[in-house]
Amino acid sequence: MKNCFIQIILFSILCVFVSCKSKEVKCQFTAKPIVRTVGKIDIVVDPKVEMMMILGRLDKVHPYADFGVNNYGYLNKIDDYFSTYKNKDKIFYNNDMAYQRLPEFGMYLKDDMSDFIMQIDNENFVTTDGPALNNSYYNTNKYIELVKDFRIKTDFDKFFIENKFVYEKLIGIFEPLLAELKVDFWIEDFYGTTIENNIKLYVTLLSGNYGIPFKTANGIENIHVVILANEKRDDSIFVYLLAHEFSHPKTIKIAENLYKNEKIKTKFDNLFYANTQFYTMNGYSSGFYVLNETINQSCANKFWEDLLPKEDVEYLNKITVENQKMIYVPQIAEFLDNYQNNRDKYKTLEDFIPELEEFILMLE
Repeated sequence: MKNCFIQIILFSILCVFVSCKSKEVKCQFTAKPIVRTVGKIDIVVDPKVEMMMILGRLDKVHPYADFGVNNYGYLNKIDDYFSTYKNKDKIFYNNDMAYQRLPEFGMYLKDDMSDFIMQIDNENFVTTDGPALNNSYYNTNKYIELVKDFRIKTDFDKFFIENKFVYEKLIGIFEPLLAELKVDFWIEDFYGTTIENNIKLYVTLLSGNYGIPFKTANGIENIHVVILANEKRDDSIFVYLLAHEFSHPKTIKIAENLYKNEKIKTKFDNLFYANTQFYTMNGYSSGFYVLNETINQSCANKFWEDLLPKEDVEYLNKITVENQKMIYVPQIAEFLDNYQNNRDKYKTLEDFIPELEEFILMLE
């Protein structure tokens, strides 16, 4: 009887052990990032980042729920595969995670989704909305657990692996173009800073395009960019997007510095209020973001000028002013010639901020 009792106990322990092991196996995710490297750029389709965008679509978060450019085949696959996904209490239940916040969240997750890649109180852990410590999506384990649970229950990795050929095709569109354009070398030359870690270019068929300020745990800048790709190559669109989005992590510091000037702040706040409905519709929530887009686009123009015919640059400037309401871009872009022609004096674009500040104050 005693031996029988011991056997029952041992069997119970074994069952618990097997159960735990089974749960561990479920968390050994099989989908791996697909990466191709061109120069100092890693072109990536990462399962964590792609999953966050898919969650945005399923949770009906704008703009992921309704976005797609010639990508309906892939969108249909998403809707079919995750058709049984019923989430009455949505993970991302409002627009607080719209735009770049969704892919950013995926970028910060560890591969096993047990935590983020750096401690929450690390001063370098800065999200689009400021320090992660102050952001409800980051300072609690709630959202990590919900996303991890979604990945396990829907067998997301199976979906990702089944569509590997789609992702490889996207990467194949970018590889020759990046090799030809050498935008990574332009970034280093124009901004006067060295790329310490390879630029991460995440390509997707879901919503984009974002240039995300990103640092490693020890504070080294690590440019992360998301670009919405068409399944058909379109060089003119990519030239526009590459220069614009790759510049964002560089220009945000310049915009922050300029916005400290009360007169510049007032100028762009007034511009925002004069076009509030238009700007908010396009994701700009204050005069600062209008200033940031203006500086960023002005810098991106310098990349275009070396590649595109003059009439194309003029046409793009017209669109920028009339359709996007970035009215100062052409003048600032032209003024940046003074920076480029005097690189012995200005080693980096940040060195040129005082002159840029004076010029912006003179703009009408």
